Amino acid sequence: MSHDLPRPRRLLPRLALYGLVGLGLLTPLSGCGDEEDQSMAFAPSCPLTHIPPEAADFYTYDGKTTTFPHLITRASILKLQGDCLAAGKKDLKTRIALRFVVSRGMAAQNGTITLPWFVAVLHGDKIVNKHVFHHTFQFPANLSSFTTDTKVVTVDLPIVPKNTDSDYRFEVGFQLTKEQLSYNEAHLKKADYQAY
Repeated sequence: MSHDLPRPRRLLPRLALYGLVGLGLLTPLSGCGDEEDQSMAFAPSCPLTHIPPEAADFYTYDGKTTTFPHLITRASILKLQGDCLAAGKKDLKTRIALRFVVSRGMAAQNGTITLPWFVAVLHGDKIVNKHVFHHTFQFPANLSSFTTDTKVVTVDLPIVPKNTDSDYRFEVGFQLTKEQLSYNEAHLKKADYQAY
């Protein structure tokens, strides 16, 4: 999925990787700050998060045909997790991580796999920021399918922390080529992923 973005002209959301995988520390995106006294003063409303169905699957083929014997990798978003907390007087920090289920195809030769995925920040209907991340891992030699978790991504939103709904929302999914997007649209199925 690709979007042409205008150059930022003002204080915009910031995206960054945060440490190592920490899904155990995250809760589904519905929550507030993790400290009781902080949540009493500011229980931030997390931005709505949407995974477009056409961006929830990632297929790679060996370039011959898009049939089962030529499949290299198939990945699907299985779960999205995260939380929100105050990050100062004018910032809302959102942490996001994804869990993928990945299958090795018959045409796979290399054990190293890289899955590109994105977080796009929308304010109203306008994309104000987008960042593409790359989740690279070694596929276990003795498995044909397994699950893997991304690193935690933090998104800082420049808003005054109030107990109100946010005007921001997130689009999250695989970063696809035009060919991959067309394939997904033509073979759209019920999504496997879980969101908050």
